Amino acid sequence: MKRIVLILAVILGNAAWADDPATMVITGQGRIAAEPDMAVITLGVVSHDEHAAEALADNSRQLSQVFEVLAAAGIESNDIQTTQFSIQPIWRNRSYDSSDPAEIESYSVENNVTVRVREIEALGDILDAVARAGANEFRGIQFTLQEPGPAEDAARQAAVADAQARADLIAGAAGVQILGILSITESGGMHNPGPEMMAVASRSVPVAGGEVGVSASITITYEIGNQ
Repeated sequence: MKRIVLILAVILGNAAWADDPATMVITGQGRIAAEPDMAVITLGVVSHDEHAAEALADNSRQLSQVFEVLAAAGIESNDIQTTQFSIQPIWRNRSYDSSDPAEIESYSVENNVTVRVREIEALGDILDAVARAGANEFRGIQFTLQEPGPAEDAARQAAVADAQARADLIAGAAGVQILGILSITESGGMHNPGPEMMAVASRSVPVAGGEVGVSASITITYEIGNQ
């Protein structure tokens, strides 16, 4: 009796395994190049003084001037955000091989903000103006899209088409046929590829927006069978 039950279990197990479909997993890539229509810049003011209060006052005065320049350039207040603020002492005689006691020589105040510039054509003039107003630290520019949705959808369509083309090619080479799709997963995001720079006209600071690459990666699991 035990032997019959064991044989029956093996038969059922083999039948269940036989019902699992043969699959082929393909990942398609899609990339759309778009002209950026917004720049995000990080800039700030660093001030030094023997007294912390004086360093802070000087920093606040210069940054207020920067804010006035940004407002005059049409930058809305909701496009400006403080990202870093610090007051730090600058020490004298702080080396490990010195027997002299460490003393505070002065203070450094740093205040950084992130600014969204929605008119890239004005970016060069804005950089020049904020530098003249007192901004003395710049931590980079990122070019992006205000509305990335349409470009992302186009990248998804390109990735699906790429996956389908690869699946047809591989299935034909392997002598099998595609019976259907079992699952679809997605991953992707924005990236700046770097080459193919596009100059932006400016009367002051020259900048180049390049292009923004919107990429998508689509993985499709196909059910396959013999032809």
